[in-house]
Parts: sequence; structure tokens; C-alpha cells
Amino acid sequence: MKAIIALEDGTIFEGNSFGAEGEVIGEVVFNTQVVGFQEILTDPAYRKQIIAIGYPHVGNVGINDRSNESDSAHASALVIKEYSRIYSNWQAKGSLEDFMKKNKIIGIEGIDTRALTIHIRDNGEMRGVVSTKDFNKESLVNKAKSYEIPDPVSEIKAEGLSTSLGTGKRQEAGKGKQVLINLGANNSTLSKFPDAKIVPYDVKAEKILEKKPEQVIVSGGPGDPRKLTGLIEEVKKLIGKVSLYGIQNGACVLALALGCTVDRMKVGHHGVNHPV
Repeated sequence: MKAIIALEDGTIFEGNSFGAEGEVIGEVVFNTQVVGFQEILTDPAYRKQIIAIGYPHVGNVGINDRSNESDSAHASALVIKEYSRIYSNWQAKGSLEDFMKKNKIIGIEGIDTRALTIHIRDNGEMRGVVSTKDFNKESLVNKAKSYEIPDPVSEIKAEGLSTSLGTGKRQEAGKGKQVLINLGANNSTLSKFPDAKIVPYDVKAEKILEKKPEQVIVSGGPGDPRKLTGLIEEVKKLIGKVSLYGIQNGACVLALALGCTVDRMKVGHHGVNHPV
């Protein structure tokens, strides 16, 4: 089946669909790492984003039970050069395409993802739409232009984010002396702080200090940290009272609380991106 991706600046790539069918609009980003497509799709940091993989061959190791970064998929669409319909790995439990169908992730293959990556690198990340039902280019570009990027952190909280490590069960119940402010923490982060008490991003500083932590960690997550104005004000109240540690967007929150400015990069760091 035909599929198309249209960017808000009018750039169009046509290919073939795999995974789920339909249409999604989101921010288009690229990732140039060779492996880790399962981790990327399930990482809350990629929530509602359209992900282009620079490496040309994707899906050959299938999907396993150990590599999820949360209990659900967060990406909206996957854009690749070539999908491997044959997978082989000792851990594999199924194919990437079946996983994408189950989690309603639209896929498009057969396009020059390196050309797309270079275009985004040179022009910056932008909004786009992937569709298997609307092939009117003008219509798709207009949809991309009109898309309002959501507040993904509040969405994650509203949905009650859980991970394979049991974020929901551990909510404020950790036995350690660390408190983790959850902006969309993934399993990799939680595994480093197995005993931390986990609190939501709209927690009050007084509530955190009541727990008498030795350290407060602000996790990574999706979205623009500059919009987390309430959290920034609460973190200001923690400065000088407890050790603070920020991860990815959490580090930006700390910087903003300390009076620094944070500017959005033209092309963000996603995974282990390398210049191309």
C-alpha cells in the first residue's frame, strides 16, 4: 500500500506502508543509531513524534520482551529506508510490523531516509504528516502547518504512565532516600534509581521535602522544558536544601530554575545521534 510523508515546508517523500494504516501528524525527528528501534518506539521522550531512522535496514532483530522503555508505544510513526520482513534474534518474540500494528504505529518504507535526515539537519525539525489514505500533497502540507504540538508531559501524567519496572506500583512508595520527579522517565532511568520515590511533575516542593530525601532527580521526558513553569518554580524552592540531579529535559529544568536560559536546538539530540 502506498504511503506518503509531507513536511510543513512542502517537502514530500512517497513510499510504501507497513505497520498500522491511517494518518498521523507530529513533529518529525531523526535518529541515526544502528540498533534500538524498539527502545525508540517505547521511550516516552518520543511521544507523538514521527521518527526517521537514518540507518537503512530496520526490523531484522524483531521485537523482544526485554527492550521496552515503557509498557506502551509512544511514537506516532516510523520512517525507514527498508523494512526487514525476516527477523532473527535469540530474544525475538515477534516482528516489528506486528508490534506496530498492535500499537497503532504507522510505518513508511522505501524512501531515502538519509536525504530526509539531511533535510531536517539543514532546516531544523518540523511538523509533518504520514498518511496511507490521503495523497493530496497540498492537503497534507496544510495539515502539517496547522498542527499544534501538544503538552506531552501532562498527557503522560493523565494516562498514568507505567513502565516494565512498575512506575505505577512504585508511586511514592520507594524505600530509598531519593525522590524522582517523573517527566516521562523510561526504564533505563528507573533502573539506575531502583529505590527512588517517584512523584508527578506537578508535585509541590514542600511535599518533596517532607520525604526528607538526600537527592532529588528530575527525569528526562518529552516536550519543551521551558513550558514546565510550575515545576521550575518548585525546583527553585529546593535549591540549597537538597542535592539536585537532572537528566535530559530534567537538566534543562534545573538550568532554568538557576536562572539560565534554554534555547531549542535546530536539531535535537535523539538517542546516539551522529553527524551526517
